Amino acid sequence: MKRIFLIFNILVLSTLYVYAQGQSLNIPNRTADTVRTVTIDTNMYSSLFNGKLEPAWVYIGEAKRAIYNGDIPYALYIMNKTVMYYPNNADAHYFLGLIYEKEGGSPAEQGGAASYRLAIEEYRKAINLATNLTIPAYKLDAYFSLLYIYEKLIDENNYANIEKEIIAMAENTYVTKEKGRIYFRLAEHYGNRNRGTAAIDYYRQSYLNGYRQKLSLFRMSLIYRRMRNYVQEKETLTLASKYSFDNVEPSNFEVEKAIVQRLEALKNVRIPKKLN
Repeated sequence: MKRIFLIFNILVLSTLYVYAQGQSLNIPNRTADTVRTVTIDTNMYSSLFNGKLEPAWVYIGEAKRAIYNGDIPYALYIMNKTVMYYPNNADAHYFLGLIYEKEGGSPAEQGGAASYRLAIEEYRKAINLATNLTIPAYKLDAYFSLLYIYEKLIDENNYANIEKEIIAMAENTYVTKEKGRIYFRLAEHYGNRNRGTAAIDYYRQSYLNGYRQKLSLFRMSLIYRRMRNYVQEKETLTLASKYSFDNVEPSNFEVEKAIVQRLEALKNVRIPKKLN
């Protein structure tokens, strides 16, 4: 009897998986060949978990390995099972959003936009359940993933709303290092999109809140250099030279070297005295 119940469960889960995959791909008339591309070996799944319900973290760990190995259909299968049995698990929704985002590819591709919409839904659930996240940083990661998705979908209104939510989250945070970390991520985001003035503003906020101060100042100097504002560049680099890195990383040595070399190149640039 137990064996029959186990086989029934596996068949139900397989059906749910194929349905979820069809929804995420947004293909109304799927062929038999399409179905075969997303078929999961249920015997392998049964052997992994012995046909019993495991804690959510077991499934999440398995899905992480599948994502790392590039096996997105299997990861999707695992996470759909997880949210079915653990609907309030924030980590499960976060990783399901991540899987749908990876599955999305280009919005112009068949099913791409639909996968992104599913990712948005899961990231939103993870944010709403953020107090249950095992790694609090996933909340900020989910917000920035939403920014990237809305950017790909050319959804300007929702993009602007997410920006406002991220800024509000920073302004309402009383832990200065956390506030600085959010501003640093915003600065990187704007810098990668050639929005130099906004990037400088948020790198400055990161610096003022004590987060990665030397790197924040160095990044600011690079933007000033592109703007050909050599006075501000030198002033920022001079300030950066007075700080040390919080962690030892190979890239830090390159930054230190770049600061020294650039200050030498700017030695003839005069910094005007500040009026009191």
